[in-house]
Amino acid sequence: MSYQGFGNTSGITVSKNIIMIDTFKGVDLTSAPSNVNISRSPEAPNMIRDVPGKVRKRLGYHLTGTYSGTINGVYILNDKQLVHAGTKLYYNNTAVYSDMNDARGRAWQIDGKLYIVDGKTFLIAEESENTVKVKKATDDAFIPTIYVGKSPDGSGGSNPQAFNLLSTKWKETFLGNGTSTDYQLSVANIDSAVIVKQMDAKGNWNTVDTSKYTVDKTNGLIKFKTAPEKPPAAGQPNIEIQASSAERAEYADTINKCSISIVFGQNGSMDTLFLSGNPDMPNRDFHSDYEERTYFRDDSDSIIGNDDSEIIGYSIINNYLATHKNSTEDGRNIFMRYSSKDDVVEVDKYGNKVPLYRIMNTVQGEGAIGKHTFAYINEPLFATKRGIFAVTSADITGEKYTQNRSFYINKALESEDLSKAYVCAWKDFYVIATSNRVYLLDTLQKNYEKNTPYSTFQYECYYWEIKNISAVWSSNNILSFGTTEGKTYSFYTDAESVDYYNDNGKAIAARWDIPDLDGKNFFKNKTFRYMSVKIAPAITCGFSAYALSRGTWTKLFNTGARSNYFDFSYIDFGKINFSSDTTPRTLGSKIKVKKVDRARFSIRNEEKNEPLEIYEVAFEYTQGGNFKG
Repeated sequence: MSYQGFGNTSGITVSKNIIMIDTFKGVDLTSAPSNVNISRSPEAPNMIRDVPGKVRKRLGYHLTGTYSGTINGVYILNDKQLVHAGTKLYYNNTAVYSDMNDARGRAWQIDGKLYIVDGKTFLIAEESENTVKVKKATDDAFIPTIYVGKSPDGSGGSNPQAFNLLSTKWKETFLGNGTSTDYQLSVANIDSAVIVKQMDAKGNWNTVDTSKYTVDKTNGLIKFKTAPEKPPAAGQPNIEIQASSAERAEYADTINKCSISIVFGQNGSMDTLFLSGNPDMPNRDFHSDYEERTYFRDDSDSIIGNDDSEIIGYSIINNYLATHKNSTEDGRNIFMRYSSKDDVVEVDKYGNKVPLYRIMNTVQGEGAIGKHTFAYINEPLFATKRGIFAVTSADITGEKYTQNRSFYINKALESEDLSKAYVCAWKDFYVIATSNRVYLLDTLQKNYEKNTPYSTFQYECYYWEIKNISAVWSSNNILSFGTTEGKTYSFYTDAESVDYYNDNGKAIAARWDIPDLDGKNFFKNKTFRYMSVKIAPAITCGFSAYALSRGTWTKLFNTGARSNYFDFSYIDFGKINFSSDTTPRTLGSKIKVKKVDRARFSIRNEEKNEPLEIYEVAFEYTQGGNFKG
């Protein structure tokens, strides 16, 4: 039998005047309810996919911590959680650092250290004696040797390393000649904190006592009272001078003010920090040395595109680094970079060979808008003004545009400020937390939507009614979030326990609305006479059925305890049912929604500690006569 009135009828069997729905995908908040596919819902708060094609009420959450200040982020160091709340960083509810920027940050663990950027100070956290120690990167930054083998008068030598933007210190080595007492540094106006070392006949470096030399700070000159001897081996430097200049302190803010980061490297290796987000340099980023993450050469910056648009974030696509900018006039908003250890190097301003991260191509598409909306689940996803987009591997050639993945919630996202959203990857879901709601893209369920011809597919979507979230994260497959009020919460994980269907003790209001049903002929009168729902059983569960006709919701029936089964470990005498049957329940009731052209139905559970999982829904109706309005 052909069936008219539902568009795509996948998952529907129609026999005479019976409608059966056995596939439940996700929500469609973009289409009008009358145009929503029967397998989706125009309104379904606090529902989630169970297995593909079936939906259930989400699990609740419980309080895990209370802090002073907005939760700006949680960073993971060797499975230990560091909570960034307000201006403090906490470990085990104890502040381990108290001068954070009161803004969202980002952190990456490399070689057992956690590198944190927050727009104020570049920090390093390490485990130490059952606690966590945090220090400023500038306090222990790599000290480069900027000259090797100079003559005492400052001439000659080579430049093995560049100055470090994070450090006011540097080293220079000299070839002693046995007669010169004055050793000229390459920088004037130095500080008094000078360290001098001399190599002995056995090749060991020994610190020279400060009584054996004086420092001319203005001219950058070290004056030995006795001329150092010649090197033990000809041509080998035997004097090393470490100096510092306060004038270089201002360069550290180039890195400290960064708030965006990612780990990348040559051939796609994960060993180099890329930082950006400095408001004074919106279209520049900086990369560390691949061995020393506190070493940022003073020419390590890259200018990405025009200065009229800023860098928003990064994605990694195969072995390429995608740098995302906000919208530009010509639409080239993503810059693809690559570097090979085998054949791509450049010569810096000192003549040294260093990695070159060259721009291979630019991708046209939507500009990114949220610095904390980048996550990778099967493909890199990010937020734009038009919804959630992805960049596929084919886009590296520049032959395609970025592709939309959030068609079914795009209209709802238009009312959200995605520039302030926070996302994370949780299991198969891309989780978007705004101040109003949580949205989820289910990367396990793809649909080839004809209304988005420039995108190969769309993800099914869900949404949860939770407000005031400031950060969201996943650790060990447990989804957690922080709030603007300084609270942290984690979602329960055991879907079989009815005790976990509450939000910190409060009931969860969940529902699944069926799209408008208009029968075989939309212009005919219909009277819906029976409704049946197959749900998963539980110790305590059930639902209320509602109908919307002529603009008014009416309660049809409540299942009461008919879907429960008996378990001595959980007894609620108000909902008791002595049945021991743990198989799915089919619960139906006669209804009367008469003489309508269409009707919408809703399956709701708003009770504390009650799950709801929907397997199938069926309706029986009669039809006759033309609808007159």
